[in-house]
Amino acid sequence: MKKICLAVLAILFLALTPVMAKPPVAVYFSPNGGAEKAVVQVMDQAQHSIQAAVYFFTSRTVAKALLRAGKRGVKISVILDGNDESEYSKGFYLSKRGIAVRYARGLRRQGKKISYGLMHDKFAVIDGHLVVTGSYNWTVSAERWNYENLLVIDSASLASRYEQEFNKIWSRTFIK
Repeated sequence: MKKICLAVLAILFLALTPVMAKPPVAVYFSPNGGAEKAVVQVMDQAQHSIQAAVYFFTSRTVAKALLRAGKRGVKISVILDGNDESEYSKGFYLSKRGIAVRYARGLRRQGKKISYGLMHDKFAVIDGHLVVTGSYNWTVSAERWNYENLLVIDSASLASRYEQEFNKIWSRTFIK
């Protein structure tokens, strides 16, 4: 009888104990504050899709995480700034390995004249519910020297809004 009572109490305790879920928002900082590790972690956990729009991308660590995701069958689309001509950029590296990479430029209209600005976004949408955003550039400098921030937000409704913006920019991109 004593064993049955203990078993019942254990079951009640487990049933009534709140489940500790991941918080809906996590924040990271750089330099060396876990931002790059957080980006890699969400990419390593991606199951279906990664849509990323990043101004400048030189991080080999993040590029390799994207390649691992691609090998798992995750659909990946990356938009970089159209002025990105750096020899360190991972755009060519990724596209050469089968990742869809396109380039965009911001538009400035002054009357009938159109000039180009930067595609300065820094965000990713993972599996339609995680948003990775902030000032954090996906660069070696951001991880080692710059003061930057990164938010990882678990929100399907916010992810949907970011996906809409991604698709709008993607429709205006070009391939180098």
